[in-house]
Amino acid sequence: MIGIGALCAAIAIGLCGRAFRRDSAVERRLAALLPVSRAAPRWRPVHDRDLRQARLVHTQSQLLAAKILGAIIGALAGSFGGGPLGAALPAALAGAYLGSIGPSLVVERRARSAREQAERAIGPFLERLEALAASGRPVESAVASLARIPTCAPLLDGALRRAADAYALGAPMFSALTGAASDDGIDGLAGLARSLERSRDLGRGSLAVIRDARDAARATERSASLEAAAKVEGRLMLTLVLCYLPALMLLVVIPLFLTLLDGLFG
Repeated sequence: MIGIGALCAAIAIGLCGRAFRRDSAVERRLAALLPVSRAAPRWRPVHDRDLRQARLVHTQSQLLAAKILGAIIGALAGSFGGGPLGAALPAALAGAYLGSIGPSLVVERRARSAREQAERAIGPFLERLEALAASGRPVESAVASLARIPTCAPLLDGALRRAADAYALGAPMFSALTGAASDDGIDGLAGLARSLERSRDLGRGSLAVIRDARDAARATERSASLEAAAKVEGRLMLTLVLCYLPALMLLVVIPLFLTLLDGLFG
């Protein structure tokens, strides 16, 4: 059985290597029949930004090693759980495939979760920035001061600190903030920085831009809270059906029914 698992793992690794080869004649003809699919990439690697934000592996080589290890473990698990040889081979191939794509999916999901957390943390940051700007403090120095105060999102903290460090070295604050936010994929912060830079160039007050962004963040948070509250009823009903009703049947209804039957026929 171990020999079958090793064979399946070798086949899976060979197929992965085959996927990196150039297109065959049949595939080129199919691509000519479907020109739309030709523009789509055959293989999309995990972005370096996702690796940095996920904080699981640091380099593409480490991710590749994790994918190979996952393919081998998946092939072995599939071969052991597949039963006879006829069923073990497809199960091993499926396990190798799932094991190879698992690390990429985990990295991308963690990176996306970190970006979403940073987007949610922009609202409290705007509240503080609006308070400082309303008190008469320049927006650039207010952003530099708030960059030293931690938020609930490490990704947002890193972008703000890089922008503040660049501003301390003489770079324009809004340009540095746009670059740092764009590098980390924090679209809300990048849009705010571009709006502030545009308002400065046009001579418009930055406080109005900050208040508009704060109101938009409040509206987004309010709609998200309403959406989450709308799902509470369904989740409570699911909890009631799956947890409390079976316990009620086992502890109350069924003993009562058995007692009535015993009284009728006893």
